[in-house]
Amino acid sequence: MRQFCSLDLLAIMFSLGCLPLLFLPHLLSDFQWYFIAIILVIFALVVPAKLRWYLSIFVVFVLGILWSTAYSKQYLSSILPYIDKTLVVKAKVQNINTRQATTDIEPYYMSFSVFSISDVTLSNDILISVYWDNLSMPKSGQIWQLTLKTKVVHGYLNEGGFDSQRFSIANRSLLSAKVIDAKLLDDKSNLRQSIIDLALPYIDLFSYRGILLALAFGDRSQLDDSLRTVMMQTGVVHLMAISGMHILLVFGLSCFFVKTVLFFIPKRFICFFVPIIVGWLCALFYAWLTGFSPPTLRAILALSIWIYLRYKKHQISAWQKVNRIIALLLLFDPLMILSESFWLSCYAVISLIFLFEWLPIPQEIKHKKRWYIVRLLHLQLGLTLLLLPIELFIFHGVSAVSILTNLIAIPIISLCTFPAVLFALAFTLMDCFYIALWWWMVADKSLELLFFSLNWLNLLWLNIPSDFYWLSFLGWLVVIIIRTGTWRCFRITLLVIFMLLVTPLFEHQHYRWRLDMLDVGHGLAIVIHDGTSAILYDTGANWGKSSAMERVIIPFLQWHNLNVQGVIISHQHNDHVGGLKLLQQIYPKAWLMSSSFDLNNDYPCLAGNRVNWNELTFDILWPNKLVEYAQNEDSCVIQVTDGHFSVLLTGDLERNQEYQLVTKYRNQLASTILQIPHHGSTTSSSYTFLNHVKAVKSLASTSRYNPWKLPSHKVITRYQNLHLDYYVTARTGQISLFFDKHTWKLKTMRGEIKPRWYHDWFGSLPIYE
Repeated sequence: MRQFCSLDLLAIMFSLGCLPLLFLPHLLSDFQWYFIAIILVIFALVVPAKLRWYLSIFVVFVLGILWSTAYSKQYLSSILPYIDKTLVVKAKVQNINTRQATTDIEPYYMSFSVFSISDVTLSNDILISVYWDNLSMPKSGQIWQLTLKTKVVHGYLNEGGFDSQRFSIANRSLLSAKVIDAKLLDDKSNLRQSIIDLALPYIDLFSYRGILLALAFGDRSQLDDSLRTVMMQTGVVHLMAISGMHILLVFGLSCFFVKTVLFFIPKRFICFFVPIIVGWLCALFYAWLTGFSPPTLRAILALSIWIYLRYKKHQISAWQKVNRIIALLLLFDPLMILSESFWLSCYAVISLIFLFEWLPIPQEIKHKKRWYIVRLLHLQLGLTLLLLPIELFIFHGVSAVSILTNLIAIPIISLCTFPAVLFALAFTLMDCFYIALWWWMVADKSLELLFFSLNWLNLLWLNIPSDFYWLSFLGWLVVIIIRTGTWRCFRITLLVIFMLLVTPLFEHQHYRWRLDMLDVGHGLAIVIHDGTSAILYDTGANWGKSSAMERVIIPFLQWHNLNVQGVIISHQHNDHVGGLKLLQQIYPKAWLMSSSFDLNNDYPCLAGNRVNWNELTFDILWPNKLVEYAQNEDSCVIQVTDGHFSVLLTGDLERNQEYQLVTKYRNQLASTILQIPHHGSTTSSSYTFLNHVKAVKSLASTSRYNPWKLPSHKVITRYQNLHLDYYVTARTGQISLFFDKHTWKLKTMRGEIKPRWYHDWFGSLPIYE
C-alpha cells in the first residue's frame, strides 16, 4: 500500500512541477537551469537516508519544473532558425484532405511534416502549416518538395479574447508558410487517407457533411460556422469533438459484438479477455483513424491502464488512475498543460468522479430502468454546476439551456448517430454500397432531428463578465457542503466564504477612467470607459467571414461588462469602420459620430464641437466640413481630456492636415498620450506635429507582417530622435491606460497585464520581415 501511495504522491508532485508553465513570465535561463540541477544533486548526496523519502517528493516536483521548461525551450529553439526565411524543403503531408475536388481555388491550410531542408535531413521533423492556394490537393502521406516563405503564427492578444499564441505553442503549430513552388515527389497516400477517400463519396451526398466527417475522422475543418455556433450556444459542442465518450462507445460496441459471436462458439474455445482485447484494438484503430488527437490519446491511455489493472487485479481508485494518467501525459509532452482541451478533458473526468463519489444517486433509484431520466438529470445538473469554472475560463459564457439540450443530444449522438457512423464506416470498408449508404443516411437523419431540436431550443447564451468568475465555484461548494453537512455547524464560515466569492462584484475600481487600444491587427479600435459604460473610437476591420469586432472587441466589452453608449468613426476605410454594423446590432442605442454625412450621425464630427461624457470632454479638432465618404484626410481628430490628462486621437490623419492643425491650435495640441497617426506611416507624424503634441507616450495599432511594413522605420526614427516613447500593438498586444485624479499608468497585455513566457517569445520577434 505504501508503494501505491508513494507512486501517486510522486505523480502529483511531477504534475504540479509542470504547472508553472501556465503562468511563468520567462523560462529558466541556462544558468538558472543548471544551478537548480546542481543544487538538487548536492542535496541528494548530503541528505541523510532517513530523510531521502521526503527529499524525493521535493526532487520530483523540481524535476517537473526542469523537464517542462527545458522541453519548452528546446521546442522554441528548434523553430527559431526557420522563421522569416525562404526555404526549399521536403515534407510529408500530415493531416487528411477531406475537401471536395473543385475547379475553384479556395485557399486553405495543410499541415506538413518537414524532414529535409535544402537537401539536409533533419534530426527531428518540424511541423508547419502551409497556406495552400493551388488546384492540386495534397493527401495524407504524400511527399512534396516545397519552396516556402515562412513566418511565425501571430494572433491577437487582448483581455477576454482567444489566446491563439498559447494555442499555437500547445499544438506545435508555430510555423506557417506560403507556397512559392510545389512539386509532388511521391503521390502514394497512406492507409488513413485511402479509407477517407472511400468514405467521401458517401459523405458528400449529405447536408450534415461536416459533422459526419468530424465524428468519423476527427476532421472539424469542414464544419459549417452556423452549425458550430448553434452547438456552442446550446452547450453540445463537446459531443462533436472526439473524446473519451466516443472511444468508450467504440470499445463497448466492439466488446458486445465479439461477445455475441462467442455465444455461438463452444466454451472450451472461449477466452475471457478476447472481447476486451478486440474492443481495445478497435478503439485504438478508431483513435488512429481520427488522427490521435490529444483527447483520444488520453482516452486510449486511460482505457489501456484500466485493462492492465483489471488483468493484474490491482484495486486502485478512480482518483489514482486519473492522477497517474495526467502525470504520464505530462511526462510525454509537458506543453500539453497549455492546451485548453487537456484541461477540459481532465476537469470533466475529475468532475464526474467527484459527483458520483460525493453526491451519488440513491441505490433505490440507481438500479431502476424507469428512473433513467432522473439519473440523466442528476448527471447533467451536477456536471453543469461543476463545469462552470472551466466553461467561463475557456468560453467566457454558458448556455442557459445546456441541461435540456444535452438530455436530447447525448442519447441521439451516443445511441443513434455515432453507432450509425461506425456501422457505415465498416460497411464502406467492406464495399457494401447500399448498406453503407443506408447507415450514412441514418446518421444524417438523426443529425437533422438533433439540429431541429437545437435550433428550436437555442434561446439564450449568457456572456459572463470576469467579475462573476469566482461565483462559478459555488457548484463545488454546494456539493461539498451537502455531503459533509458543514452547513449545520459552520454557517458563519460558509457565509464568509460566500462573501469572499462575491467580493469582486463590489470591488472598487482603481481608476477614474481607462483607455484601451485593442490588438486588432491592421486597423484601429480604442475603448474609452469608466468601468460600466464605454465609447468606441473606430471598430476594426471586417475580413469577410469574420471581423475584429466579432473576434476581439465584443469579447473585450463583454469580459468587462461594458455598455457601449457611443461610437466615433474616424473615417470610412474598412480597417476603421468594418465592425460598425455588427456593433450597432448588439448595441442599438449607441450614438454615432463621424465626419461623413452618409452614416446617419447623431453628432457630426466638426471642428469646434464638443461632447461631454461623464467626467470627460471630447473636443473635436478636425475636420472643418463633413464629406460623403471620409478618407484619411477627413479623419475625425478628437482630444479627450479629464482636466489633467489628455489623449489625442488622430485616426489616419495625413501630414498636410497635421500642418493645418498646428497652424490653428499650436500649443493646444499638447497631450499626454498620442495615437500615432495612420499606423505609423511615412505620410504622417511630421516633426512639426510631434513637437507641438509633446506626448509622453505614443501608441500605434498595427499587425505583424503587414504588407506596408508599418510602423515605418523612418517614422520610428523620428520618435526616437525626439525622445518620444512609443508602443506598437503588434509587439505589445493590447495597450491599456489607467487615469486617476493626479496620476496615470500604462500597461501592456504582454508586459504587465498577462505576462507569460510564450507571449514574451512572440513579442521579441521582429514585427515584419
